[in-house]
This record gives sequence, structure tokens and C-alpha cells, in this order.
Amino acid sequence: MGIHFFIIYFLFGFRLFVGLADSFIFNSIFSFLGIPVWYVVRYSVPSKKTLSNLVFNHLTSLALIVVIWISASYSILNVLFNSNELYRSFLSTSIPYRIVSGVLFYVMLGLAYYLVVYNNNLQEKMKEGARLGELLKESELNMLRSQINPHFLFNSLNSISSLTITDPEKAREMLIKLSDFLRYSVSTSAAGFTSLEKEMANIQRYLEIEKVRFGDKLLFGFNMEGNCRDKKIPAMLLQPLFENAIKHGVYESTEQVKIEMDCRYLDGCLEINLSNDFEPGARARKGAGVGLRNIRERLRLLYKNDTLMRTSVNGNKYQVFLCLPDMK
Repeated sequence: MGIHFFIIYFLFGFRLFVGLADSFIFNSIFSFLGIPVWYVVRYSVPSKKTLSNLVFNHLTSLALIVVIWISASYSILNVLFNSNELYRSFLSTSIPYRIVSGVLFYVMLGLAYYLVVYNNNLQEKMKEGARLGELLKESELNMLRSQINPHFLFNSLNSISSLTITDPEKAREMLIKLSDFLRYSVSTSAAGFTSLEKEMANIQRYLEIEKVRFGDKLLFGFNMEGNCRDKKIPAMLLQPLFENAIKHGVYESTEQVKIEMDCRYLDGCLEINLSNDFEPGARARKGAGVGLRNIRERLRLLYKNDTLMRTSVNGNKYQVFLCLPDMK
């Protein structure tokens, strides 16, 4: 509008009121008529199949808008300055130039609308991509976490069945522990976090159930320093580690096996060290390493880091070290 006024007032020398009226009426009417262009842009997405339709829609819209714009503006200004012959003559002779400016305005307005549409579509695609990524991440975590060893369930139920005859009270106690263990396992979210204290309480239930079968052959102990108990860790992250210790330590050994877990919090990292005895000459059972790979994958998905777990062998001790950073 400012450029329009400058041309009328300074270049052609018309009075101030004439310049203001001409620029205001022409630009205001075009602004109002430009609103429907949004719908032409919004519902005419460019593609090879619809390119001809798109061009036709825009040419039709352009012709209607320019005709209505010039006719309405010309009529209003012609009535408003009916006695000013010089301006009326200028108004008639300037119509071709105004048509050209109207086409340019339409093109610029259409491009601006297309930028808005494409920006909105891009934002929607980014949001959809983020949602799909979260769903994929959650599904991967569910797949990696929900792997309760079926042999553990079968063996536990067999032990309970035997205990119902020899020691009904102990069978009842074991059944309650198994129920609590399964309830915790299925009720925690794969992508969720829980306190180390709750996780270890469930681990203890698991080990106490296994101890019914293995008796004095299985020993275990936990040492959690300072405020480790309140720190958050991925739910069910440690379960596969203890299952591995039972599977590759207690199952394969003829001697007493002790499973130990030490924990401390240092420099923003929860350090967990799990160790168990094993017989070095024992033949590895089928599936060795699957649980560890799953844990590495979960850590990578949750922390975006694949160096948070280390394993080592020291004599007849197998050790797993975890460093879990604080979640932001």
C-alpha cells in the first residue's frame, strides 16, 4: 500500500487524499478477494496427474479476482472522484497496468499460501514420524523385554506341584511369590522406569523361587550403597542377567554358586556390577548371549548409547557391569 501511495502521490502528483483513497481502496479490495485463493491452494495439491486441473483452477480464480477487483475499485473511485476529470482519465488509462499488478499480487499471494501449506504438511510429517518412531521404539522394547523364560514357569509350577504334597505351606508361599513376580513382570511398561529397590525386590522373589528347586546350591546377596535404591532404571532390565546367572551358572555347576550384585552411584551414573560363579569347562547351553544382546539393544534404544554394558571373566567368575546415566 505504501508503494502504491508513493506512485500516485509523488510520481503522478495527485493530491494527498486522492493518493490515500486510490491505494487504500485497490489494496483493501484485493486483500479481501485474496482470501478465497487459500482454498484454491489448499485443495489443489500439485501433481503430474492434476497439473492441468491446477493450472485451470488458478487461471479461473485469477480472472475472476482481477475482473471483480478492477470493476469494484474502478466503480468506487469513479463515484468518489466524479468531478476530478484528470484523475478519472488516469484511472481509465492505468487499468492495463493495474491488471498486470493484480496478476503479480495473485502470484505472490499464491506462493505465500503454498509455503504455508507445505510448512504445515512438513510439520505434520515430522510429528507423524516422531509418533511412528515412538511406537516403533515401544514395540521393540516390548519385544525385547517380554521374554519370561517358559522353562522357569514350568519348573516353578512343577516345584509347587511337588510341594503341595510334601510341604503345602511352602507351596502356598512359593505360589504367592510366583504370582507377585508375574504381576510385576506384566504390569510394568517396556519403555518405563522403576526404582532399583522395586526391581531388586522382584529379582529377590525370582531367586527365592529358584532356590526352592536348587536349595543350598544357590546363594545370592545384594549390596546397594547410599541412595542407589531410589535411582530409576529401565523396568525388567536386570531380570535377564539373573536368568543368565541361573542358566549358565547354577544349572551347569556341580558346586555351590553364589550370585552377587553390587551397586553404587558415582558422577551421575548408577554403576551395577553383577557376578556369578561358573564352571569354566562346562558346555555352553543353547541360547547363550541372547539375553545380553537384548539388554544392549534396550540400552541403545533408551539411552542412545551402546557402551553402557561390559562383560568380563575373572577365573571362575562371570561379571556384567552396567553404567546407567540419569535420565534427563
